Amino acid sequence: MTEETGEPTLRHGTAAERYKEIVALATDAVDRLHELERERAERLEQELAGERERVEQAEQQREQVEEGVRLRWNAALEALWEERWLRVTQLPAPDTTAEPAGAEEAIRSVQRAYLDLYESLDQGRWSAPGWIPTGWLSRRERDN
Repeated sequence: MTEETGEPTLRHGTAAERYKEIVALATDAVDRLHELERERAERLEQELAGERERVEQAEQQREQVEEGVRLRWNAALEALWEERWLRVTQLPAPDTTAEPAGAEEAIRSVQRAYLDLYESLDQGRWSAPGWIPTGWLSRRERDN
């Protein structure tokens, strides 16, 4: 039916023989196409399974980051409880303008911010005489 070059051989015979040859070529082409499509479908299914796993991991990481942020936010609220002048609100919405970061980096960043806040609170309470330069005090206050 075909030569080694893959091109059909021209045979002279009856119309029935030519028809059978053409049908055989078409059937062979369809079978090869089906095999290629089956292999491609298997490959795509494997890729899809891998992508689903990546999505699940990303969702787990997102949940871990959200929980870490929520825990540190609640701890910050407790630390700021005595700061009556500061109006503390609920957990703000995520900053959509922030640079993308991995889960671990995001948690580290929130932890650093929390520790900075906690250190600031440990340095003592803020009071006006502590931060007003002495040149601004009245004479009576300076003389004492």
